[in-house]
Amino acid sequence: MRIRFRGVRGSVPWATMASIGVGCNTPCVELTDEAAGRTLVLDAGSGIVGLGETMTGPPHPVDVLLTHYHWDHLQGLPFFAPLFQPGWRPTIWMPTLSSEIPLDALFASPFFPVPFERLPSRPAAAIVRPGRLRIGPFEVRAQPLHHPGGAFAYRIRGEAGDLVYATDHEFGDEAVDLAFGAFIHGAAAVILDAHFTPAERPAHAGWGHGDWDQCARFAAAHGVAHLWLFHHKPGRTDEALRTIEADARGLFPATDLAVEGTTFHV
Repeated sequence: MRIRFRGVRGSVPWATMASIGVGCNTPCVELTDEAAGRTLVLDAGSGIVGLGETMTGPPHPVDVLLTHYHWDHLQGLPFFAPLFQPGWRPTIWMPTLSSEIPLDALFASPFFPVPFERLPSRPAAAIVRPGRLRIGPFEVRAQPLHHPGGAFAYRIRGEAGDLVYATDHEFGDEAVDLAFGAFIHGAAAVILDAHFTPAERPAHAGWGHGDWDQCARFAAAHGVAHLWLFHHKPGRTDEALRTIEADARGLFPATDLAVEGTTFHV
């Protein structure tokens, strides 16, 4: 399974000259089962727009798996190219959380100029609940996280181990953290929310995000093979993020920043 980062920032896409190297789009991760020729998209932040532009050739099924409904995780969906090309078969996988949205609301006037019913390839909606599910060739497990309004983490089976995608999560709820630790245990790669620094986090309690120190210690404690720091604070410079990466490696050496365009396999 090939994984490619298409959007790595949290909250809002905000491009600055000092932050463009790591990338400024909001969350979107592209998974490809190369043997089956199928793609699974994790979240639909602004990073999904560039991904959509790469989807050429004969129309085929494409699945978008959302973690939750905050703007930064779905703001790119109305601009996803396959929705506007006849013959594609998109499905949006939508988690059952404390609040849910009707899919067509994202395209409603006055917020978007093309109504849902006029999309050339209207997406189907599928419900995601905690536990196991199968999306085409992808074997997926869903686990609730600690985030305002709720969010799911996903564990997806790969040929050489499992990938865990866990954004957004705020550590501190003992029961949730215990279950989450068991969920990620032994994964080949874990993508974790490292939005804040340890110094910033106390002033943002209840916002639903973690810091790089928590992520590194959590990965080390649960037998993870590799950690990817993700959901970077908008505007944080490339230089500051590289310093965070170096500091996190002091706690857990197998740590990398999630950078737009980076590809790896599990």
